[in-house]
Amino acid sequence: MNRIFAVLIGLVVPFAAIVALFPWYDRVHPFVLGFPFLYFWMFLWFPLTALCLFFAWLLEGRNPQTSRTED
Repeated sequence: MNRIFAVLIGLVVPFAAIVALFPWYDRVHPFVLGFPFLYFWMFLWFPLTALCLFFAWLLEGRNPQTSRTED
């Protein structure tokens, strides 16, 4: 079950935020910190994707079935 959540957090959330929501955030034309919202949204998701992958890694690392022990 942790693997499903890890895939959802690590892959599906960033994909949905950047690709699937493109028609939504492409219509918004305000400026944020001097950048058009489109560029702000795309650059915002660089660190957010890294955070999503980190949380997915934590979820996957806590799964005792996938942890390897050395004998």
